[in-house]
Amino acid sequence: MHRSTAFVRRACAVGTATALVGLMTGFGVMTATTASAAEGTAADTAVAAPAVPGADATGATGTDATGTDATDATPSLPTDAGTPAPGGTDAATPAPTATPTADAPTAPATSAPTAQEPTAPVTIAAAPAITIAGQAKIGSKLTAETDGGVKYAWSVDGTVVETRNVYTPTDVALIGKTVVLTITDVITGETNSASTAPVLPNPTFADATTADAPLALSATAGDAFSHTFAVAGTTPGDVTYAVAWSDPEQADPEDPTYTPDLQLPDGVTLDPKTGVLSGTSETADYFDFAITATSQGVSTTQYVELTVEAAAPLGVQVFSMDKADFAKYAQGDADGTFTSWIIDTDGSVLTDVTTITSTDDGGTYDDVVTPGGTVTVKQGGTLIVNGGLVDRFGNQITDADGNSSPIALTSDVASDVVAPDPDLGDFIDGFYNVTFPHASTHRLTVTAGDFSTAFDVSVVPTAVTTPAAVPPVSAPVAQPIGTVPAHVATTAKVHRLAYTGTDSTNALPWALAMLLAGAGLVGVRTLRRRAQR
Repeated sequence: MHRSTAFVRRACAVGTATALVGLMTGFGVMTATTASAAEGTAADTAVAAPAVPGADATGATGTDATGTDATDATPSLPTDAGTPAPGGTDAATPAPTATPTADAPTAPATSAPTAQEPTAPVTIAAAPAITIAGQAKIGSKLTAETDGGVKYAWSVDGTVVETRNVYTPTDVALIGKTVVLTITDVITGETNSASTAPVLPNPTFADATTADAPLALSATAGDAFSHTFAVAGTTPGDVTYAVAWSDPEQADPEDPTYTPDLQLPDGVTLDPKTGVLSGTSETADYFDFAITATSQGVSTTQYVELTVEAAAPLGVQVFSMDKADFAKYAQGDADGTFTSWIIDTDGSVLTDVTTITSTDDGGTYDDVVTPGGTVTVKQGGTLIVNGGLVDRFGNQITDADGNSSPIALTSDVASDVVAPDPDLGDFIDGFYNVTFPHASTHRLTVTAGDFSTAFDVSVVPTAVTTPAAVPPVSAPVAQPIGTVPAHVATTAKVHRLAYTGTDSTNALPWALAMLLAGAGLVGVRTLRRRAQR
């Protein structure tokens, strides 16, 4: 009974060890080997020995003293293979190192695990490449260009300002700062980043304009005018303003005095620091120009049309010229000097002497206006007269369509013939012809609306010529049949004159324009100012 009990306990301990060893063997930690007991001389000498690290134990067969199997013994427990006995025999009896007692269970055998085979490293995909499209300017959109599958973070000075794939800097406080874009791959968590150049200002006028659709401003002659040009998208005080050509082709690089400021009305200037256009102009006209605003090398342009309206009507101003001179003057038939007169609202006279000189490019003219003089025409001659309402600066008063007030013309000499000019009427109304049959001083009155102006005309007598002696009548020389007197053809030279001194059209429209613009001293000066441009 004692033997069987010890045997059972021993079997349990050895079984536990065997199970652990088998478990480890299943995971490839240990290698199983088979051990058999050597034939001994003592009966039932097979005992369980503790498992040797590094080897598995298999069941050993118990033998009797004669080496034969003991048929009456219980199946023997597995034992570890014993070391060979001294003397070199191969079948040495295993010698247990210790025999467990009935009360002390055998400790399970332990062994060091063998080294595992190295595995290939896991490769984590890098974050997609990224670029930033767009210019770093205030109000300009920046766009992230990537393959997708990422999260976005735009930051300035380490602070995230946007988490979408687009970002538009709008705060002028960002000028000069760098915007950093960081993307994070949503699968691997890897990041990548890109940054912009320092943010530039982006000066922007509130009103978008073009040369064909300019900003419309208006002023009145003689009244103070002011307009402030301002831009957004810049740091205050970091903007300069300048007058620019409304049409770049107007520039003349060879003439440093020919600057864009000449486009402004006389008396009106631009402050380059504040952008204030101000002043008082006495010239009623249309003025086209451009204004540029520049901040840190970035510029924008606004196109402007300034209309200076005439002041309140003061009276009627009159322009007159001998029609015979005007015909030559208009046709450009010859070089020469022609005289015209400007009668101001108070009846005072200004004499305008115009000299025309032909050139290969057409012709040039020069006006000299002096106070005083008398309107003069030959007896039987015709005076061409035009006039209209003007303000105190000599600017013509026109309606919304640009037409001047109609005039009426009368003479204090009943024999004078007053009638609208049949030729110039095809171009513009208000031109009258006055023909003077008698030599004397005639007084003409031009009326427009509630105003009128009167002036004297000196009609110079025509010199009496002595009739030439009548030669004796002689029979005509017979002409060959079938022939006619030769016809002498005359060719009138047509010079091209204009506001600039030359024109691509004939001289008549230019002369008419001069008549209109010359309806006053200021009108003539305006014409000359245009010619200088």
